[in-house]
Formats: sequence, C-alpha cells, structure tokens
Amino acid sequence: MKHIVKMIIKYIFYGISWGCTFFVFTCLSLSVFGGEEYLSTIMKDFTRQAVGAMIVGIGSASISVIYEFEKPSEMVKRLIHFGVGMGVFYPTALYLGWIPFYPDKILHTISSFLISCGIFMAIWFCFYLAKRGEAKEINNRLRELEKDYEKKQ
Repeated sequence: MKHIVKMIIKYIFYGISWGCTFFVFTCLSLSVFGGEEYLSTIMKDFTRQAVGAMIVGIGSASISVIYEFEKPSEMVKRLIHFGVGMGVFYPTALYLGWIPFYPDKILHTISSFLISCGIFMAIWFCFYLAKRGEAKEINNRLRELEKDYEKKQ
C-alpha cells in the first residue's frame, strides 16, 4: 500500500510539472507568435489560469498511473486515461475560457470538443512513442547483458 501511495504522489507531481510546462510553453508561444490578446487575458487572471493548468496536468498525467497495473486491458486503460483526462480538461478549459462556449452555436462547441480530443490524443501519442523508445532501449540493453552473461558461462 505504501508503494502505491508513493507512486500516486509521484504521478501527481509529474502532472503538476507537465501542466506548468504546457502552460509556460503556451504563454511563450502566444508571446512570440502574436497572441497578445490571449496572453493579456491569461495574465489578468494568472493565478486561476496557472492553477487550472496544474489541475489539468494532474488529471491528465496522474491517471497514467493506471499503466503501472496489470489489469485492466491496455484498451480499457487507454479509455480510462482518455476519459479522465478529457473529463478534467474540458470543464476546466470551458470554465477558464480556454475554449469559448456558445450555447446557441452547438456546432462550434462540438468542433472545439473534437479539436481538444485530437490535441489530447496527439500529446498522448507523443508520450507513447517516447515510452516505447525507452522500452526498446531497455530491452536492447537486457539482451546485451544476457549475451555477456552467456559468454561468461
């Protein structure tokens, strides 16, 4: 149980760090590429915006702790990760004005949700590729160690 608590705390801080990283990257991008209007909105409400980014980071990254367990299946893990991540991101994004909500323009709302889903999946896929690369490196190193061990026998 102690191990699980430590792991969850690690993933929470991991989420906070990624939320802050994306927040700073977004602000830098807005600053460099002429998004002063959006950047000024963020700066007027900096504390709530930064906390919102941390909350989204926690919701998206900390749920990835699910991949540490054998069950459920990989597909169910991905669905849980996606569901919780979007379940935290989308309401937070609406509340903080990251995504405008127009009740009278339902098509706009649906398209913004789909774009958000696409961005979430793209970010997830980048992390997936990075982790897959790490796993390949570890497996290659294990094979090398195994060969060295067999030579010594």
